[in-house]
Amino acid sequence: MHKVIKQIELGFVYLEFYECAVISTIKEDVIVEKKHVEELRSVCIDHFKEKNFVYITNRKYNYNVNPVVYIDLVHDHTLKGIAVISERIENQQTARFEMNFSPVPFELFQNKDEAIIWASSLAQAN
Repeated sequence: MHKVIKQIELGFVYLEFYECAVISTIKEDVIVEKKHVEELRSVCIDHFKEKNFVYITNRKYNYNVNPVVYIDLVHDHTLKGIAVISERIENQQTARFEMNFSPVPFELFQNKDEAIIWASSLAQAN
């Protein structure tokens, strides 16, 4: 099984760090803007350094993402993919829309284990 290396709580998100992935659970009713992405980027760079990783978001709560935030992700050379975990149809539909803006591979999953397996293969392949 996959082991959590460390956990962090920021004002808008809970983060779980794994070997090659970070899973975020963004808090209820947050609108994810550039400032949030910058804070996430800083924490991820601090943890992963130059190592490839995948960002996984656990869509447990309702929140929105400003699709413009995906534009800046092209500058993150160690970010190899984005995954969304959700069983809820409305969250999957939102993620499918966001997928159009992602400069890296972007996949949807219904559980954490599948997302981490995908993340591991993606991070190791690049």
